[in-house]
Amino acid sequence: MYAPPEVLVLEDDPEQLKVVVDAIRETGLEPLSARSPQQAISRLTHFRPILAVIDLDMSQAPAEECRQSVADVLRRLQNDHVNCIPLVYSGAVETIDQQATVYRSHAHALFQSKRHGLEELLKRMDSLLTARVGDVAVRGGMVVHLPSGDAHSHRVAVSLVTASRANRTQYLNESDARAARRFQRWLEEVGSQVRVRPLGNRFYQLGVEGGD
Repeated sequence: MYAPPEVLVLEDDPEQLKVVVDAIRETGLEPLSARSPQQAISRLTHFRPILAVIDLDMSQAPAEECRQSVADVLRRLQNDHVNCIPLVYSGAVETIDQQATVYRSHAHALFQSKRHGLEELLKRMDSLLTARVGDVAVRGGMVVHLPSGDAHSHRVAVSLVTASRANRTQYLNESDARAARRFQRWLEEVGSQVRVRPLGNRFYQLGVEGGD
Protein backbone atom coordinates (compact mmCIF):
# COMPACT_ATOMS: atom_id res chain seq x y z
CA MET A 1 0.00 0.00 0.00
CA TYR A 2 1.34 3.43 -0.98
CA ALA A 3 0.86 5.96 1.82
CA PRO A 4 3.59 8.61 1.72
CA PRO A 5 4.39 10.42 4.96
CA GLU A 6 2.29 13.54 5.36
CA VAL A 7 3.55 16.97 6.41
CA LEU A 8 1.12 19.59 7.71
CA VAL A 9 2.01 23.11 6.53
CA LEU A 10 0.26 25.99 8.32
CA GLU A 11 1.14 29.21 6.47
CA ASP A 12 -1.13 32.23 6.00
CA ASP A 13 0.77 33.75 3.04
CA PRO A 14 -0.56 31.95 -0.08
CA GLU A 15 2.63 32.48 -2.09
CA GLN A 16 4.85 31.22 0.72
CA LEU A 17 2.48 28.30 1.30
CA LYS A 18 2.74 27.25 -2.36
CA VAL A 19 6.55 27.46 -2.28
CA VAL A 20 6.81 25.28 0.85
CA VAL A 21 4.17 22.80 -0.35
CA ASP A 22 5.84 22.38 -3.76
CA ALA A 23 9.24 21.89 -2.13
CA ILE A 24 7.86 19.25 0.25
CA ARG A 25 6.15 17.38 -2.58
CA GLU A 26 9.43 17.24 -4.51
CA THR A 27 11.03 15.38 -1.60
CA GLY A 28 8.50 12.53 -1.90
CA LEU A 29 6.39 13.62 1.07
CA GLU A 30 2.69 14.52 0.93
CA PRO A 31 1.95 18.12 2.02
CA LEU A 32 -1.27 18.98 3.85
CA SER A 33 -1.71 22.70 3.25
CA ALA A 34 -3.60 25.03 5.59
CA ARG A 35 -3.96 28.82 5.43
CA SER A 36 -5.53 29.14 8.86
CA PRO A 37 -5.53 27.38 12.25
CA GLN A 38 -9.08 26.23 11.56
CA GLN A 39 -8.00 24.55 8.32
CA ALA A 40 -5.02 22.97 10.09
CA ILE A 41 -7.21 21.48 12.81
CA SER A 42 -9.54 20.13 10.11
CA ARG A 43 -6.56 18.42 8.45
CA LEU A 44 -5.55 16.93 11.79
CA THR A 45 -9.02 15.47 12.19
CA HIS A 46 -8.61 13.39 9.04
CA PHE A 47 -4.85 12.85 8.67
CA ARG A 48 -1.89 11.82 10.82
CA PRO A 49 1.19 13.78 9.66
CA ILE A 50 4.62 12.82 10.92
CA LEU A 51 5.82 16.45 10.73
CA ALA A 52 4.06 19.82 11.06
CA VAL A 53 5.60 23.05 9.74
CA ILE A 54 3.85 25.93 11.50
CA ASP A 55 4.00 29.69 11.04
CA LEU A 56 3.04 31.76 14.08
CA ASP A 57 1.89 34.88 12.20
CA MET A 58 -1.67 34.43 10.89
CA SER A 59 -2.27 38.07 9.90
CA GLN A 60 -3.06 37.09 6.28
CA ALA A 61 -5.35 34.19 7.15
CA PRO A 62 -9.03 34.52 6.18
CA ALA A 63 -10.72 36.33 9.08
CA GLU A 64 -13.71 33.98 9.08
CA GLU A 65 -11.35 31.02 9.65
CA CYS A 66 -9.52 32.38 12.69
CA ARG A 67 -11.89 31.31 15.41
CA GLN A 68 -9.07 29.03 16.52
CA SER A 69 -5.42 29.98 17.04
CA VAL A 70 -1.97 28.58 16.33
CA ALA A 71 -1.83 27.70 20.02
CA ASP A 72 -4.93 25.54 19.49
CA VAL A 73 -3.14 23.73 16.64
CA LEU A 74 -0.08 23.10 18.79
CA ARG A 75 -2.23 21.81 21.65
CA ARG A 76 -4.07 19.48 19.27
CA LEU A 77 -0.72 18.14 18.08
CA GLN A 78 0.50 17.56 21.64
CA ASN A 79 -2.71 15.91 22.81
CA ASP A 80 -3.81 13.89 19.78
CA HIS A 81 -0.77 13.53 17.49
CA VAL A 82 2.04 12.44 19.76
CA ASN A 83 3.96 10.91 16.82
CA CYS A 84 4.10 14.20 14.90
CA ILE A 85 7.16 16.47 15.14
CA PRO A 86 6.13 20.17 15.36
CA LEU A 87 8.55 22.53 13.62
CA VAL A 88 7.70 26.20 14.11
CA TYR A 89 8.92 27.95 10.95
CA SER A 90 8.43 31.62 11.62
CA GLY A 91 10.07 35.01 11.85
CA ALA A 92 8.79 35.24 15.41
CA VAL A 93 10.98 32.63 17.10
CA GLU A 94 14.09 34.66 17.83
CA THR A 95 13.71 35.23 21.57
CA ILE A 96 13.44 33.00 24.60
CA ASP A 97 10.15 34.67 25.54
CA GLN A 98 8.61 33.84 22.16
CA GLN A 99 9.79 30.26 22.37
CA ALA A 100 8.47 29.94 25.92
CA THR A 101 5.04 31.01 24.69
CA VAL A 102 5.11 28.20 22.12
CA TYR A 103 6.29 25.68 24.73
CA ARG A 104 3.19 26.41 26.80
CA SER A 105 1.14 24.92 23.96
CA HIS A 106 3.54 22.15 22.91
CA ALA A 107 6.37 21.14 25.20
CA HIS A 108 8.44 19.51 22.42
CA ALA A 109 8.20 22.09 19.63
CA LEU A 110 11.28 22.77 17.52
CA PHE A 111 12.14 26.09 15.89
CA GLN A 112 13.43 27.27 12.51
CA SER A 113 13.66 30.98 11.71
CA LYS A 114 12.21 32.13 8.38
CA ARG A 115 15.08 34.53 7.93
CA HIS A 116 17.34 31.54 7.20
CA GLY A 117 15.26 30.76 4.11
CA LEU A 118 13.52 27.81 2.49
CA GLU A 119 16.70 25.87 1.74
CA GLU A 120 17.59 25.75 5.42
CA LEU A 121 14.04 24.66 6.26
CA LEU A 122 14.31 21.74 3.85
CA LYS A 123 17.71 20.78 5.30
CA ARG A 124 16.19 20.82 8.79
CA MET A 125 13.26 18.69 7.67
CA ASP A 126 15.63 16.22 6.03
CA SER A 127 17.68 15.98 9.21
CA LEU A 128 14.53 15.28 11.23
CA LEU A 129 13.18 12.63 8.86
CA THR A 130 16.43 10.95 7.77
CA ALA A 131 17.20 7.99 9.98
CA ARG A 132 18.70 4.51 9.93
CA VAL A 133 18.02 1.43 12.04
CA GLY A 134 20.06 -1.68 11.33
CA ASP A 135 19.91 -2.32 7.59
CA VAL A 136 16.94 -0.04 6.83
CA ALA A 137 16.92 3.71 6.36
CA VAL A 138 14.55 6.51 5.37
CA ARG A 139 15.28 7.83 1.90
CA GLY A 140 13.01 10.13 -0.12
CA GLY A 141 9.99 9.57 2.09
CA MET A 142 10.30 5.76 2.02
CA VAL A 143 11.94 3.05 4.09
CA VAL A 144 14.69 1.38 2.06
CA HIS A 145 16.28 -1.99 2.80
CA LEU A 146 19.87 -1.01 2.07
CA PRO A 147 21.30 -4.41 1.04
CA SER A 148 18.56 -5.11 -1.52
CA GLY A 149 17.36 -1.62 -2.43
CA ASP A 150 13.73 -2.66 -1.89
CA ALA A 151 11.49 0.10 -0.54
CA HIS A 152 8.39 0.23 1.65
CA SER A 153 6.15 3.26 1.07
CA HIS A 154 4.01 3.85 4.13
CA ARG A 155 4.10 6.73 6.59
CA VAL A 156 3.85 4.36 9.61
CA ALA A 157 7.06 2.61 8.57
CA VAL A 158 8.81 5.96 8.10
CA SER A 159 7.50 7.16 11.45
CA LEU A 160 8.79 4.05 13.24
CA VAL A 161 12.27 4.37 11.73
CA THR A 162 12.44 8.11 12.41
CA ALA A 163 11.32 7.66 16.02
CA SER A 164 13.94 4.99 16.63
CA ARG A 165 16.73 7.44 15.87
CA ALA A 166 15.66 9.41 18.94
CA ASN A 167 14.91 6.21 20.91
CA ARG A 168 11.22 7.16 21.01
CA THR A 169 8.28 4.80 20.98
CA GLN A 170 5.26 5.25 18.70
CA TYR A 171 1.64 5.11 19.79
CA LEU A 172 -0.39 3.44 17.02
CA ASN A 173 -4.13 3.18 16.68
CA GLU A 174 -5.70 0.01 15.30
CA SER A 175 -5.32 1.00 11.65
CA ASP A 176 -1.69 2.07 12.10
CA ALA A 177 -0.93 -1.09 14.06
CA ARG A 178 -2.10 -3.11 11.05
CA ALA A 179 0.24 -1.05 8.88
CA ALA A 180 3.05 -1.82 11.34
CA ARG A 181 2.33 -5.53 11.00
CA ARG A 182 2.49 -5.22 7.20
CA PHE A 183 5.82 -3.46 7.64
CA GLN A 184 7.00 -6.35 9.82
CA ARG A 185 6.05 -8.83 7.10
CA TRP A 186 7.96 -6.76 4.53
CA LEU A 187 11.02 -6.70 6.80
CA GLU A 188 10.91 -10.48 6.98
CA GLU A 189 10.44 -10.83 3.21
CA VAL A 190 13.52 -8.74 2.40
CA GLY A 191 15.60 -10.55 5.02
CA SER A 192 16.10 -7.60 7.34
CA GLN A 193 17.20 -8.11 10.94
CA VAL A 194 15.02 -5.17 12.01
CA ARG A 195 11.81 -6.07 13.84
CA VAL A 196 8.70 -4.17 14.94
CA ARG A 197 8.40 -4.69 18.68
CA PRO A 198 5.02 -4.24 20.41
CA LEU A 199 5.63 -2.85 23.89
CA GLY A 200 2.05 -3.01 25.15
CA ASN A 201 -0.71 -0.40 25.44
CA ARG A 202 -0.43 0.29 21.67
CA PHE A 203 3.20 1.44 21.86
CA TYR A 204 5.70 0.15 19.31
CA GLN A 205 9.40 0.51 18.64
CA LEU A 206 11.90 -0.94 16.18
CA GLY A 207 14.68 -3.22 17.31
CA VAL A 208 17.43 -5.27 15.68
CA GLU A 209 17.66 -9.01 16.16
CA GLY A 210 20.63 -9.81 18.32
CA GLY A 211 20.83 -6.20 19.52
CA ASP A 212 20.29 -4.92 23.04
